[in-house]
Amino acid sequence: MALTVNSMDSISMHEKIHRRSGHIAVMYKNWLIVWGGYVDHMQETSTSQIQSAYHYTDELWIYDCLSELWERVLTKGDIPPRNSGSCGVLHEDCLYIFGGFHGQTEPGSMDGNSNQLFRLHLCTMTWEWLHPTGEQPTPCDKLAGWVYNNKLYFFGGFGPQPDFGAPFQHVVDPSTELSGWPRGWNNQLVVYNPATDEWEWPRTRGTIPSPRAAHAADITGHKVFVFGGRIGNTRNNDLHCLDLDKMRWSGNLTRPFELNPEGRSWHSFTFITESRAVLYGGLNQFNTVLNDCWLLSLGAGGWDLEWEEIVLPYDHGEPRCRHAACLCRLTGELLIHSGSTQPFYETRIKLKDHAEEMLVINFTPKSLLRLCLDAVLMYEEQLRAEWNWLPQNLQNVLNARLDQC
Repeated sequence: MALTVNSMDSISMHEKIHRRSGHIAVMYKNWLIVWGGYVDHMQETSTSQIQSAYHYTDELWIYDCLSELWERVLTKGDIPPRNSGSCGVLHEDCLYIFGGFHGQTEPGSMDGNSNQLFRLHLCTMTWEWLHPTGEQPTPCDKLAGWVYNNKLYFFGGFGPQPDFGAPFQHVVDPSTELSGWPRGWNNQLVVYNPATDEWEWPRTRGTIPSPRAAHAADITGHKVFVFGGRIGNTRNNDLHCLDLDKMRWSGNLTRPFELNPEGRSWHSFTFITESRAVLYGGLNQFNTVLNDCWLLSLGAGGWDLEWEEIVLPYDHGEPRCRHAACLCRLTGELLIHSGSTQPFYETRIKLKDHAEEMLVINFTPKSLLRLCLDAVLMYEEQLRAEWNWLPQNLQNVLNARLDQC
């Protein structure tokens, strides 16, 4: 994907927050942190060209799940290059960003896949470019990651061919062979140890998942589950589990002839309890963007698996892929942020190429305070004259939410 950087000042605050693809989102306490990715927008020129631009990487957009307000926060230090398809994981009070795809944005800037690792200290909003020792992972984007026992794990992705003798598989994408820069899908499993600042390459047992990219993974207890992703012209619906205590892969857990989600890439897979995970959206085998919602339940011992398609009791928005999903445990809400929509894959006329609103799926009722704030805003014309009787902090929240609407 060739991306260019144009003036991001030409798009609105709403677009800067919600019009994103290939970005990362993590939950930190009761805040959703959104970073990176790119946006497609129409240039107001005589030819009305469609332009793609990376979002600025020196800024975070932070959503407070309690007040339901967005805030832009600027960062400092070793600002990462603008990119898409990187992997972001949260460990303690730090956000780690690994890999991604950097389009050539400025003279002398990086172009292509990256294996750079950055750490953002959230208490000071300062970036640090890390240079771990050990054998370096292959550059890639569209990978998945998680944290276990104070170590960061990264799996799969799409990128250039590794050096001979790499401890993982790599399948070349035939469409890149004539470019002089062959790239493809891998199944590398690499670990970053913050305590020693080094890369580690764990040895695993069992059947390793095939190379893939744009898959999704999440962890529950000492087990991480990986679903789907693309290799070649195939978008898979296989489900794999890695026992991180035994370092053993399960093999494909998807049972034929049973109710299963269809194969997909660019979806999200998020545990909402220790034994239940939600699969949402993605891009299927026929380049159709999906908005189906599935619940995976883990039975006794975590192996008696059952898929169930969830029919939500309300309209849950237009189909989307390349989105990001996070669970706010404090409110019991699954937040599904931005992503590409069907027109992007049909006509390439990007008049409505991104989801316009954040989808919120509630698994517990809203608090009484949040319900009251919603009601006051709904009947703003009738109640506005009485706002002065409210505590000042509630007035501030109401005014800010009204402004952001």
